[in-house]
Amino acid sequence: MSHDALRRLAVADRILREPDLVEAGTWPRACTWLIRLALEHAVDDYWTTHRPEVGTASRRAQLLALTRTVDPELGRRGTELWHQLSRAAHHHAYELAPTAAELREWHTAVLGVVDGLHAR
Repeated sequence: MSHDALRRLAVADRILREPDLVEAGTWPRACTWLIRLALEHAVDDYWTTHRPEVGTASRRAQLLALTRTVDPELGRRGTELWHQLSRAAHHHAYELAPTAAELREWHTAVLGVVDGLHAR
């Protein structure tokens, strides 16, 4: 299992439970970045183990390859999560930061993808 992914998710979980660990107002984006990194580590570890040549492709291509070669639903979910997290991680003055509920949902979903990749 991706130890880097699990470490990132553990830190994100701690921030979700104790937002005061991070500077006020920045914890939602910090948590978003950690969750996205966890997903990326899991995808990287999967390709390193199963098909190293795919790991040199763009992230978008790697996610598409998951959909086509591993499991359509797992790949679709991973792709969807990666895009949601990428959008939420980038600060725009006209957008609110993700809520704790959104972050918890993404955290749980990414953990499911990490587990799904590990099971393959």
